[in-house]
Amino acid sequence: MTTKRWEDLAIYQPQVARILKNSVTGKRLAHAYLFEGPIGTKRFETAMFFAKVLLCRTRDEEGNPCGECHHCKRVDAGTHPNLFVVRREGEQIKKKQMKDLIHEFSRESLEEGPRIYVIDEAHRLNQESSNTLLKTMEEPGADIYQVLVTDQINSLLKTIVSRAQVIHFKPIETSKIKEDLISKGVDDLDASAIASYTNNYDEAATIASDAKYKSLISFVRELFERFAIPKKSPIILFRESKEGFISDSTLTDFVLSIAALFQKDVLGAKLGHTDQRLFVSESAILEKLAQSASQQTIEDGLDEILSLKQRLKYNINATFAFEKLLMTLERGYYHDVPSRTRSV
Repeated sequence: MTTKRWEDLAIYQPQVARILKNSVTGKRLAHAYLFEGPIGTKRFETAMFFAKVLLCRTRDEEGNPCGECHHCKRVDAGTHPNLFVVRREGEQIKKKQMKDLIHEFSRESLEEGPRIYVIDEAHRLNQESSNTLLKTMEEPGADIYQVLVTDQINSLLKTIVSRAQVIHFKPIETSKIKEDLISKGVDDLDASAIASYTNNYDEAATIASDAKYKSLISFVRELFERFAIPKKSPIILFRESKEGFISDSTLTDFVLSIAALFQKDVLGAKLGHTDQRLFVSESAILEKLAQSASQQTIEDGLDEILSLKQRLKYNINATFAFEKLLMTLERGYYHDVPSRTRSV
């Protein structure tokens, strides 16, 4: 959901929305803000919304931008002459970029009203550009506002942090990410898996739009269906499907992460914790698997999945390791045989 009003932001970041809204409606604006928090928590989107609020001249009594005026439309289009966005060039934000920004702000504005600059990934400032930024923060000028966005606040100079009002962004709740994915047409199984895999809102949206990831979720679901209702060996399914992911460590990690979530749901079914079930649509499979194996066997299977996730960071034969994992899980569900081996 794109942030158009304060209540939109409050869905994901209620404390941030309250602080910023009060600073606008109470006319207690700071000249410098530091939006810090994990990636995918709507920090940059909030910075652009905040800039729109400051530039809009027809805000309502709640401090919401109208969204229709010339100022709002130009913010949305990225063409407002009083809004500047600084991004890294290569791996760093360089001194020249900051000097160019200072030069721009030293000139008379082409348009009346506040001027705002947003520095994305502010932790990319090097020593020289950081020192240059400090000068603008010490003497910002009238009606000039600075918003720094970072997920690595400890990498910034302490003097920069001390001169800004720090606004903390928290990870977005899994339930809200899932709800948004479903509202965009993602089915319940995929939405549950993706929202539990990552609390990075942007990453979740990207994964949900990629058919490759959806097919991997279906692959994991079918593996567990075969553990529950044997049709043909899960290893055969893996050999038919492995070319789609086994050579890519990121995709293999995703598969194992989703498998771990399924296995946790089986354990929850065994323990009677149905209120904590993630894959509600797969309840029949989960209950059947829970009945076919002991708690110890299920826990051992989960340990094996998580262990392989860790070992993939090293130079191992992923195909062999994955097949061995499937054989362990297969023995556990078909014959209730706990895992005894921990290495590949």
